[in-house]
Amino acid sequence: MNTRTTCTAASVRGAPAPRKRLKQYFNLIAGFVLIWVCIFVFGYLSRFIPGAKHMAEVIDERNLRATAIYYTDFEEPYEGSEYIRHSLESMPDRK
Repeated sequence: MNTRTTCTAASVRGAPAPRKRLKQYFNLIAGFVLIWVCIFVFGYLSRFIPGAKHMAEVIDERNLRATAIYYTDFEEPYEGSEYIRHSLESMPDRK
């Protein structure tokens, strides 16, 4: 039996090669950089979306929680839901 063949076979079954490990670390760092770009670069660029400034002013003016999905303490959502309900109820029947 050749010792050289035995050593090669053992290294194949052992820990990953240094080049493969380096690629894994590179992928990890690239993922962190991509997340950072999404948060800081795209977040900064979102200020230039039309209507975003007005929406931010309305949120600040009415002291709204922008992450809330439904507001029950304000008159506007109630009026909006009542308008939708009324318009759906008064639609003519289509046959």
